[in-house]
Amino acid sequence: MKVLNLLPSIHIHPLFFLLAISAFLTGAIYEFVILFSIVMIHELGHFFTAKHFGWRVTKIEFWLFGGAVVSEEHNTRPFREQVTVIMAGPLQHIWIFAVLTILQVTMGPHPLLSVAGFYNGVILLFNLLPIWPLDGGKIIFYMMNQAASFRRSLMLTLFFSFLAILLVASWLTLDERWTFAGILLAAFLIVENVLEWRRRTYTQMRYLMHCALEDRRHLRPIYINVTEEMLVRDALKNIRSNRNHLYVLKESPLFYIVDEQECLQAYFEKKDFDLRLRDLPKIAL
Repeated sequence: MKVLNLLPSIHIHPLFFLLAISAFLTGAIYEFVILFSIVMIHELGHFFTAKHFGWRVTKIEFWLFGGAVVSEEHNTRPFREQVTVIMAGPLQHIWIFAVLTILQVTMGPHPLLSVAGFYNGVILLFNLLPIWPLDGGKIIFYMMNQAASFRRSLMLTLFFSFLAILLVASWLTLDERWTFAGILLAAFLIVENVLEWRRRTYTQMRYLMHCALEDRRHLRPIYINVTEEMLVRDALKNIRSNRNHLYVLKESPLFYIVDEQECLQAYFEKKDFDLRLRDLPKIAL
């Protein structure tokens, strides 16, 4: 969905304005300001941490109960760095809780402080749900990509994301807790997951292009026995962030090992959809 561009690096999602109008009509302006402030602090935590690591951030996008720091570095940075950037958002809620507690102790109880504490906890727990593109969903993806291929990790992440949406929606229905904001948020998450599923091939291809430009020989190797008839594009489905696959051609007249980097370079240079592993030794010669 398109967003309204207010500043070069800040975008506001249309659903955000629906929530603002709803808050105005119901007299919940103060609550809305508190909600937006907490969301903004959460996203700035992601933003400044990403900038600290030198990420190229294209925009900060705000939507219902959350937002996103959009960067070209997604999926291309070391595991610890990606997790640090993701967790920088939820960690902001800790000092917010501390500040609210100090204010309540020094100033006494106040309805707005109670509202701020409630929203702070809700946003924290909401963002940690294993739903894409929330922080919890991205953490699941990064962890899976340490043990499985990029392609399988993305598909499993989206599967668990759809399952989590279904479970939360079922609970809200059975407990009769649906609100207007909840319906908008659920619709937004469903649309985002459907779009991510549809562009999974594009996402995979973009990741392969990144891998083709980097030197992966320092990664821990995994040797796989394959036949010469195996397609290069099928071999690349095994690619993952922390391993370098080495394909042993069993049926070759000469013992030959095809490096994953060779597969990537040949795939993009030759642009042959039916290129097979048996063709790579010839290309190397």
